[in-house]
Amino acid sequence: MTLAEVSSVCSGLFVGDELMWNHTAASMSLLANINASKGRKFKPEDFHPYMQVKKNKPVTKKTAEELYEHFKNF
Repeated sequence: MTLAEVSSVCSGLFVGDELMWNHTAASMSLLANINASKGRKFKPEDFHPYMQVKKNKPVTKKTAEELYEHFKNF
């Protein structure tokens, strides 16, 4: 394979992974909104790891633990 072919395959895998995360994030936000207290709204972007990276919010172990603690009570 040439470098261009490898790059094309990698970008295709990335797009497919991002599409699957779109579905997962939408399902997670729906579930969170069902169980959320009144006045609290969640968006799919709150759960989507690629959207967090695009917002310059790096996903770290600390942020994952904070999300776990926050949503543990649902």
